[in-house]
Amino acid sequence: MKRIIVLFVWLTLLFSGCASIRTNYEFYFPILTEIQNGNFNSAAEKINEAELNDEYGDKDRVLLHLDKGIIFHYQGNYQESNKEFELAESAIEELYTKSISKGVFSFLLNDNALAYDGEVYEDLYINIFKSLNYLHLNNFDGAYVEVRRITNKLSVLDVKLEEQVAQLNSSDDSKFKVDPVLLNYYNNVLSNYLSYLIFRAEGEYDNSRISYEQLNEAWETYPDVYNFDKPKAVTDSNNNNAIYLNVLSFTGKSPIKEPVGARITTFNDFVTISDPTNFYADAIPIPGIKYGWNFKFEFPQIISSNSEVTSIEVFVDSSKVGELQLLENMNNVAEKTFESQKSIIYFKTITRALIKGIGASALGRTIKKETDDGILGDILVGIANAAVDATEGADLRSWRTMPGFCYVGEFKITEGTYDIEIRFLNQFNQPILSTYYDDYIIKSGLNLLEAYHFN
Repeated sequence: MKRIIVLFVWLTLLFSGCASIRTNYEFYFPILTEIQNGNFNSAAEKINEAELNDEYGDKDRVLLHLDKGIIFHYQGNYQESNKEFELAESAIEELYTKSISKGVFSFLLNDNALAYDGEVYEDLYINIFKSLNYLHLNNFDGAYVEVRRITNKLSVLDVKLEEQVAQLNSSDDSKFKVDPVLLNYYNNVLSNYLSYLIFRAEGEYDNSRISYEQLNEAWETYPDVYNFDKPKAVTDSNNNNAIYLNVLSFTGKSPIKEPVGARITTFNDFVTISDPTNFYADAIPIPGIKYGWNFKFEFPQIISSNSEVTSIEVFVDSSKVGELQLLENMNNVAEKTFESQKSIIYFKTITRALIKGIGASALGRTIKKETDDGILGDILVGIANAAVDATEGADLRSWRTMPGFCYVGEFKITEGTYDIEIRFLNQFNQPILSTYYDDYIIKSGLNLLEAYHFN
C-alpha cells in the first residue's frame, strides 16, 4: 500500500506541474487590444505590468525584449527600441550557443518548460526594425549593418540546422534518426528594399542598383512567399536625382502558433503517426519497439493572420498622390522559415512521447500488480495515462506584438513643407483610420514615413 501512496503522490505532482508546461498567452490579450487601438503607451504599461507579475519569466526573456522593442518602435522611441532588440538578439544567440556547446536538447521536458530562443523569422525581423530605427535616427551606416546581418543570418542557418540535427541524432535518448530540412530561403525582399533606399539616399547608385536586383531575384526565387503583384515602388523607373516621399506601413496581426494533435501507434519495430497535417506519411522504423502502445502528442503549426485593411491611400496637402502596395507578407515568411524547424520539433516531440508513454505503460503494469488488478488499479492507471497526456502540450510561444504585413509607396515630390495623410480603407472602400503628419519637411535624401494599423 505504501508504494501505491507514493505512486499517487507522484501522479498528483505531475498534474500540478502541468500548468508550467502549457503556453501562457492569455496576458497578451489586453496588450494586443491596446496595440490594435493604437494606444501604444497603454500597451507599454501593460507589458511592464505583465513583467512585474512574472507573466514572462526568465525562460521568456526573448519575448519580453521583443515586445518592449517593438512597442518602443511604435512609440517613436528608437534608441530604447534598439536596446531591447539588441538584448533579444543576444539572448537568442546565447541560448543557441549554450544548447550546441552543452548538447541541451531535452527529450523529457516539454518545450514550454525550456527557455524560448525565438523562431527564424522573429530573429530576422529584429534586424528589420533595428534598421528602421537607425534610419529614423539618421544613422545610415547603422541601418545598413542591420540589413546585412539579415543576409548573414540566412546564409548560416542551414549550418545551424545541421548542428541541431546532429545533436539530436547523437543523443542517447534518440529513438530514430532525423534528416535536416534545409531552409531554402536566403534572400529577403524587405531587407533589400531598405538597402536600396539607404544606398540611393547616400548617392551610392551602383550599390542601390545591386540591392534592387537582389530584391527582384528574391521575388522570382520564392514565389510561395511573394505570391502577389510587385508594388510600383519597386517596378517604376526611378530618377536618382529626384526627390521622393517614401511611405512604409505595417498592418495586421502577427502569425501565431496553434496546436496540432496526433497519436503514435506502436508495432513491432516501427510506429505510425495519425497526424492531420500528414507531416510524416511513412511509418517510422524504431528497432526494438513493441506492438500495442498508443500515445498522444501535440506539435505547433504556424497560422497566418489577416487584416481588415485592403487599401492604403496617401494624400499630400489634401490631394491624393497614390496608394501603398504590399511588399512583404510577414506571415508568408514565418510559414516558409518555420518549415525548416518542423522536423526537429517533430523528432523531439515523438521521442519524448515515446519515452513517457513507454514509462507510463511500465508504471501501469506495476500499479496493476500492486492493486491485484482491481478497480483502484484501473483508476490509478487512468490517472497516470491522463497525466502523461496532459504534459504533452505544444509550445505556442511567439512574437505576438509584431505586425503581419508591410506596404510601401514612393512618390515624386519637391522640397518643401507639407501636410500628409495616410488613409486606411476596408474591403468596402470605407476609411477606417487616418494618420496625419502635419508640417512634414521634404528635403533631398531619404524622406521616410511609417504608419500603422493592426486590425
